[in-house]
Amino acid sequence: MPTKLPPLHALHCFECVSRHLSVKHAAEEMHVTPAAISQQISKLEQLLGVLLFVRGARKLALSEAGLSYFLGIRTAFRQIEEATGRLASWAGQPVITISCTTVFAMQYLLPRLPRFHALHPAIDVRVSTTHRLVDFAHDGVDLAVRHGLGKYPGLISELLMDDPLYPVCSPRLLSARKSLKSADMLRDYTLLHDERKDDWKLWLQAAAAGNVDGTQGPIFTDFNAAIEAAIAGHGIALARKSLVGAQLADGRLVMPLNASIKSAIAYYLVYPAEIDLRREVQLFRAWLLGEIKKPE
Repeated sequence: MPTKLPPLHALHCFECVSRHLSVKHAAEEMHVTPAAISQQISKLEQLLGVLLFVRGARKLALSEAGLSYFLGIRTAFRQIEEATGRLASWAGQPVITISCTTVFAMQYLLPRLPRFHALHPAIDVRVSTTHRLVDFAHDGVDLAVRHGLGKYPGLISELLMDDPLYPVCSPRLLSARKSLKSADMLRDYTLLHDERKDDWKLWLQAAAAGNVDGTQGPIFTDFNAAIEAAIAGHGIALARKSLVGAQLADGRLVMPLNASIKSAIAYYLVYPAEIDLRREVQLFRAWLLGEIKKPE
């Protein structure tokens, strides 16, 4: 067993893989290739003389020795992250990191972020886009915006937006064909779905459009892609006004029907319950909640 410390990069790779139990996800977080991660883990195992992971056909698990080692070094990495955050503040360059879905970042946050910078030019806001749940203790994230039911154990969850879903499409789609006078006429149009593909079925039920197939049409894994397809005239999507306000305002999108549905899924601002938010994080939280309340 070696008496000196293993290379820090190898330890970082091990800590990251241990958190995710995935080489692929660790590689994405560290911005390297999976092969580079695997090489570092292999070197660390050779150096320590133990197997740190049990490698199955489809999943990765920590060995008994690996779990013990991970629990031992996890606190050290957390302390490094906290110390780095404090150093940034002492240097007069407060940094906050916001984790959110790509949809929220592209459609809502980034267009409005210059307003925050105008109010607080000394605060550096970093936006991390991901759909996975954030580990606040390890990912260096201060606040997260999540799309879900708002129930996150150990976290404070504040409602941001839960406005209804409306059909939206390009005005060119309507001008090229007869206008929509009822929900039943949607049978003549392509329905565009995001990953929540049941939304159209629920909307059609609420609109009593029983002769329209709510499953037809392409499914996009990203809401942004569905909206771009709608703008391009490829069909009709369901969207919240809060997320497509700019496209509605400039005429790229219109609402062909006024019917809407409320979804149980909403956007929430979440953060750890047991940690006092730094001043700059409190400022961003207050600003974001204020932006949500502003009429468009």
